[in-house]
Amino acid sequence: MAAGIKPDMDETNAFYWEGLRQNRFLIQRCSACARRRFPPMPSCPYCAAAGATVEEASGEATLYSWIVVHRAFDPSFGDQVPYTLGTVDLAGGGRLVARIVQAPSLTAGMRLALHIRRHDDWAEPQFAPLPSDEAAR
Repeated sequence: MAAGIKPDMDETNAFYWEGLRQNRFLIQRCSACARRRFPPMPSCPYCAAAGATVEEASGEATLYSWIVVHRAFDPSFGDQVPYTLGTVDLAGGGRLVARIVQAPSLTAGMRLALHIRRHDDWAEPQFAPLPSDEAAR
């Protein structure tokens, strides 16, 4: 399986990508309004305040929506189709889009757990159904 495209890492998001390499799922929390946010950014999209603290998220999430990709967005993903991208709501707040794996069927509200996929020099977050949700199907 191809590695896809390595993400652009900069001073705003370096903590996030380095955390994944260390098997840690780090997310920002606004210093002013205390809402969690993703992707990493210098100011809050909710209250516009600058600054944030970084905290470790549990990696538990709920599936909000998903699509199955049948035509790769980029040639480097061509050998991976079909694959599933999902919007997940993180336990404790925050939402992101990530690959959904190990899921023969999906339902909105399904509970998911983080799985970190390692590449040669970076790591990416992926989510899979929690065993209890999969067993209930």
